[in-house]
Amino acid sequence: MKEYNEDDIQVLSARDAVRLRPQLYFELCFNEGSLDALPFEVLCHAFDEYFDGKCSSIKLVVSKHSFTIDYDAGMSLEPTPSGISIAESIMTQIGACSNQKKHLEVGQEFCSLGMATINFAAASCELITQSNGQKGVYTFEKGLLKHKQEAPVASTTSAATSISVHPDPEIFPELFFTSMGIQKKVDRLSEKLDELTFQVLDNIAN
Repeated sequence: MKEYNEDDIQVLSARDAVRLRPQLYFELCFNEGSLDALPFEVLCHAFDEYFDGKCSSIKLVVSKHSFTIDYDAGMSLEPTPSGISIAESIMTQIGACSNQKKHLEVGQEFCSLGMATINFAAASCELITQSNGQKGVYTFEKGLLKHKQEAPVASTTSAATSISVHPDPEIFPELFFTSMGIQKKVDRLSEKLDELTFQVLDNIAN
């Protein structure tokens, strides 16, 4: 039997852990045989703002292999102790979106994976957000930050967030989004969040 020592121990980054063991993180997707759960895992910030009275409308545009979420609330661009913005932290640090929740029930019910986990498992991902006179644009490839722009905007600019995700086919081979699965999850959400306008633009068949 081979003996192991401390030199054999490999410490993985959070990103590498997600990408090397996707079945551990995305059990629901693999059990359902679809990607339908993913858009709802990046909505925890929107739901947090909904319960705070600051988000009233969500639009989901979904195709067979990608999706975009738009909603009328912005992520904070205030700096964290590490120097990056809260928005960037949410996209790159496991558990950061849960730690930022103002409403604990959101983290308990709607944030099982978190945005960073989805980002790490994406071939590409883009976040555009506007909040309190600031705008942030972040693009990622396979969870790695490729471009970042943070700049002031007019104070009258409305708060908004857009998140576009293309799940990595290397991680989710032969899995895609389905119209029926997406609609079922939207219907269940609408029953719980009855004052939220949830619009779906289904491009899956195109």
